[in-house]
Amino acid sequence: MIRLPIKPAALALLIIFTPPAIQAQERNGTDRGFSCKIQGGAVYIQTNSQLSTESANAQVSGLDGPAHTHEKTTGIASLYMNYRFDDGTALYFGNPLEVGEGLSLKAGVSRPLKFLTLDVALTYLPVGEVWKNPYQTNGVRQKSDIDVYGMEVQIKEIADSPWELSYKIDRVDISDDEIGAQEKDLDRSGQTHEVGLKYTMTYPSRLSVRPELSYTYANLNGPANRYEGLKLGVLLQQARPPWVFIGVVSGFYNQYEKQHPLFGNRRQEEGLTTFAQVMRLNLFGSERLFASVGAGYVWSNANIDFFDSQTLIGLASAGLNF
Repeated sequence: MIRLPIKPAALALLIIFTPPAIQAQERNGTDRGFSCKIQGGAVYIQTNSQLSTESANAQVSGLDGPAHTHEKTTGIASLYMNYRFDDGTALYFGNPLEVGEGLSLKAGVSRPLKFLTLDVALTYLPVGEVWKNPYQTNGVRQKSDIDVYGMEVQIKEIADSPWELSYKIDRVDISDDEIGAQEKDLDRSGQTHEVGLKYTMTYPSRLSVRPELSYTYANLNGPANRYEGLKLGVLLQQARPPWVFIGVVSGFYNQYEKQHPLFGNRRQEEGLTTFAQVMRLNLFGSERLFASVGAGYVWSNANIDFFDSQTLIGLASAGLNF
């Protein structure tokens, strides 16, 4: 998963994994024909990230520490459509609010082959802002748009096993990268590559455990922003209809390529994410309705204090399957 200086709400949701739709009320995901999910809700974010583009964080008095704590509540929404043919091939489009999917819009095809299932999708992250110059201390920082678009390839059900491999490439474009124009080593546009491995273990008690390991190479134009990263995590899911319980624990480590020209150090950072969620299926007696609430904590610590951050998140949503 890429780590970019986008809005804190989007970043926290991308790291935590957004609300799961849990096979749509226990329905069989291999059914032929058209299916659709609509989901909406609200997220509360409290953070002290210097890279947050909220108006309360627009002015920086110095570069020697993290930002002051500020908070925001915002809405989230999802529309996800899928059509499955008789041979198991599926076409899909939307922004699925599911575990591990993030906030990206996806359009793709999933096709079962002889010994595996191949899934290929084009992706676009529609939300994102950065500071034109995040290190500006004289006056109010100004915002610039960021676009992240790419392609994701997943290989699932390898030889009917629970292994899953993935590769994702993203192109990052910032419309007005003021700091990158001033200092080439801090150019934030470029490409990111991520290779991931997952393994899902299931038990008769309807408990599933999914360890995950991924490697990221962020080949951004500025060497001081270019990094290699590792992430290791596990997702636990326990289904006790009509309830579903989910827990996520994930840690990461990033090593940057070149010394930061403003701080005189080569940046290193590590962090931890924890998230817990409860989902209620068959809401109000309808098998098509579901709702969920969740809470999480994201912590990031760097050898350069400017990049330290802590984020608390609360999430509530409801959805409809048809």
